[in-house]
Amino acid sequence: MLLLVPAFGSAQQFNLDSCKKHTLEYSKRITEARLKVEEASQVKKQAYTKYYPQIKGGFTAMKADDYLLQSEISEANLPVYDGNPENLLSPTQFAYFPGMDINLLDYANLGYVAAVEPVYMGGQIRNGNKLAALSEDINNHKVMLTRDEALIKTEEQFWTLISLQEKMHTIQQYEKLLDTLHKDVSTFFDAGLVTRADLLKVEVKQNELKGDKLQLENGIEIVKMALCQTMGMPYNPELEFVSGDLSTDIISNYFLNPDTAVENRQEIYMLRKAIEAEKLQKKMARGESLPQVAVGVTGLYMDILDEQSTRGLVFATINVPISGWWEGTHKIKEHQIKVDIAENKLAESRELMVLQIEKAYMELVESYEQVSIAQKTKEQVEEHLKITQDNFDAGIDGTSDLLEAQAMQQEASDAYTDALCTAQIKMAQYKKAIAAKE
Repeated sequence: MLLLVPAFGSAQQFNLDSCKKHTLEYSKRITEARLKVEEASQVKKQAYTKYYPQIKGGFTAMKADDYLLQSEISEANLPVYDGNPENLLSPTQFAYFPGMDINLLDYANLGYVAAVEPVYMGGQIRNGNKLAALSEDINNHKVMLTRDEALIKTEEQFWTLISLQEKMHTIQQYEKLLDTLHKDVSTFFDAGLVTRADLLKVEVKQNELKGDKLQLENGIEIVKMALCQTMGMPYNPELEFVSGDLSTDIISNYFLNPDTAVENRQEIYMLRKAIEAEKLQKKMARGESLPQVAVGVTGLYMDILDEQSTRGLVFATINVPISGWWEGTHKIKEHQIKVDIAENKLAESRELMVLQIEKAYMELVESYEQVSIAQKTKEQVEEHLKITQDNFDAGIDGTSDLLEAQAMQQEASDAYTDALCTAQIKMAQYKKAIAAKE
């Protein structure tokens, strides 16, 4: 039991890599994309069955409450045939026929089995299989696109959370400074060295910091919840997310020419496949206007009029959609227009993605410059705080000066943390824009 205590007492920690790994394994969006691949795979297998004979059978049993065919033969004198055909015209002997009722067909049992093999369907079966295979391929690339989107979302939320946690750390340090300052000013006030206004300034600042801290705590929990949802895991307030040392990579190591990088994008690949799909749809529309040839065999079983029999049939069919040629012409033109639209969308999307890559790189460069500026500002403000603190201890600067310097130090620390985390996010966005491999 004692050995188990540390295991249950310690909080589970996640760094960026473990967050991404968890997202890849449990993200609901990625799971849905993978299920769509399986769905497309089943459609592909379904289309393949069209190459084989289509076999169907049926059985019909009928029982009527009365005979369906009812008739009556009246009584009559029938001539007797004596073997001489000439006497049929003027018979001298007759036989009496008393008449009879005819009742037929009060039941019927019919069964059949038929197999039809398509010989030529205007290319619809072949193109349908190509279309199904294309759909599976597109869905596979949608999985990769969804995967990239889930990872970038995970990274954005992770670094946002790290930024808020670093701000909380800064607030906690600032809180300690204010507590120390409050003790010093209280001592000075009791000694008559400062006025009550100086003490109130510190207390007002402490109250403001409590409000900021509460707001930040709520923000941290909300981002944690969002990150857990993206990762596909239940929210637990005890989870810890750690970044390690925040650093910035060398930008030039990742730079890629936009015209080259855009060709690596999953979106471009899928748009090209969308054009192929529209062309296949056009071929299938053309196939609907072509003759269709099929051969088949049928086995029949009949039980009618107290007689049972079986029959076998071999047949061939040729269907020519003559009245559909006019409609088919317009349908083919419709699909050609859709091909043109898909090609135009590819060209436009390519241009927009090139702009997106260029914009992502510019924002990345800017974020790195902001890190340098924020770092320099932070160092200057820390030096200013040190000088102000020394002057306050020496009685040269007042409480307001020290409070202002401490506030500047907090703002500078937050700005530096924001710049570092923003640079990480911009790097992740740029890698996604150029489709860089993880």
